[in-house]
Amino acid sequence: MLTLGITALLISGLLVAAGGTVDSQREATTREGLEVVGQQLAGRLVAADRLVAAGADEVVVRGSYPDTIAGTTYTVEVVPGDPATIALSTTSVDVRVSVSAATATPVAAASVSGGDLEIVYTGADLEVRSA
Repeated sequence: MLTLGITALLISGLLVAAGGTVDSQREATTREGLEVVGQQLAGRLVAADRLVAAGADEVVVRGSYPDTIAGTTYTVEVVPGDPATIALSTTSVDVRVSVSAATATPVAAASVSGGDLEIVYTGADLEVRSA
């Protein structure tokens, strides 16, 4: 009986420790995925800005991003400023990542879900939209 009690205690301790490790790994994976998407979107925003600076009247830059990261959906929020900020956050894991994008063209505020996105020059500013 004593052996069974000790075994049960050890097994429950291992399960608790493993659960914490899985949560930590999921958070780290989600953070890395959001950073990659943020950097890619910032790069496309800067590329669109260069096209506008080169004199293009109409600019549409499309990008295909995953619908989910680490099994959870995410939101992309664009905050105007100098530089503009792209904030990505998930719906189920408490992770938020911000990436800066320095552009000469003003950037419009936007909030879209992850997935296929496009950056459109509207004649006055750059706008991130769902594609």
